[in-house]
Amino acid sequence: MLLPSLSFAGAPVHGAKAAAMGTAFVAIADDPSAITHNPAGLTQLTGTNIYGGATFVIPFTMYTSPSDKSEDTDFQIFFPPHIYISSDFGTKDFRFAVGIFSPFGIGGRKWDEQGLTRFSSTENLIATVSINPTIAYHVLPSLSVGVGLNYMLSRTQAKKMIDQSALGAGDGELILKGIGDGWGYNLGILFTPDKRLSVGFAYRSSIKVTHHGDIELKNIAPALQPVFGGSDFETDMDTPSTFPEIISLGIAYRPTENLTLGIDAEKGGWSSFDRADIDLENEIPEAGFSDISTRLDWHTAWIIKIGADYKVNEKLSLRGGYAYVETPVPEHTLDASNPDSDQHNFCVGFGYKMKKLFIDVFYISAFYKDRTVKNSILSGKYENFSHYFGFSIGKKF
Repeated sequence: MLLPSLSFAGAPVHGAKAAAMGTAFVAIADDPSAITHNPAGLTQLTGTNIYGGATFVIPFTMYTSPSDKSEDTDFQIFFPPHIYISSDFGTKDFRFAVGIFSPFGIGGRKWDEQGLTRFSSTENLIATVSINPTIAYHVLPSLSVGVGLNYMLSRTQAKKMIDQSALGAGDGELILKGIGDGWGYNLGILFTPDKRLSVGFAYRSSIKVTHHGDIELKNIAPALQPVFGGSDFETDMDTPSTFPEIISLGIAYRPTENLTLGIDAEKGGWSSFDRADIDLENEIPEAGFSDISTRLDWHTAWIIKIGADYKVNEKLSLRGGYAYVETPVPEHTLDASNPDSDQHNFCVGFGYKMKKLFIDVFYISAFYKDRTVKNSILSGKYENFSHYFGFSIGKKF
């Protein structure tokens, strides 16, 4: 049995300016993507603002078996979008906003159905989208707070082959599909004791989602077909997941009017992924096809981010950043569906203001640490690399 694993950007990419700065944005949060990074930052905006764009994610993984055979994932591009709208509605201290974005990224890996990893995974996908209405309030000249309600929709799909050689048959196939939703909240605080220094805190709650869908078995071995009622079998299923809480703390310093420096520390509560449970509507106990609970044992993971924004002139800003991303996936449960490892993300980008619009562009190279594991799922060496590039376009009314 299997469950698809999360595949997400090492640091969340919800806006091009923040992404170019390594997403060290909690204490800066000065564009509408503050909804995701620190909603208190919305008080820095006046009038009505719209900000939207997309990220293009190109992942690559190579697996090498203990016998030194190797294979690569298929070429894929994923492009999670984002859009934010904020307004003060003519008030002095309140800001109202809504954002639509992918909180945990979108994508997965696709392997050869006749390849080395086929009994671990041939395909996995998880896609999330959140709708996040938010309100922020300027409590004091130096202090702002923000809070939002988060509705998240999640879709999951996974495939793998089943070894039926002991039954004298070729590979079977297992396909899982599900969709679910859940509710959470986020909040933030921004403290600016003077124009050079700001401190930010943000919290995004965990969200419980139960994916409802089905599991399908194909090409069932002839020896098992009498108990399954044929060569194919399908049944409804439920599988619960708890997406993690995220806690962030950041400091920004502005040594000159043209330069902003930021540093963030982010804690992800990935220990919520301790088990993967599947509840089947129709079980076939005599064939070993019944409800299952699988250990995942993911653990809390940290992301450390630094970033800089340099204003060259009134129109052009240059940006750069770095993020160290700790993996939450332990060796004993790592497999081909999510061969994650610690990452070093190097980020660059720029912003350009035009007459009525402004555009932000970024690129991230994600270098993963090579990881060799020995476990009961799929031992071997995993090598990963990912490209992220994207844009956001904004306008103030």
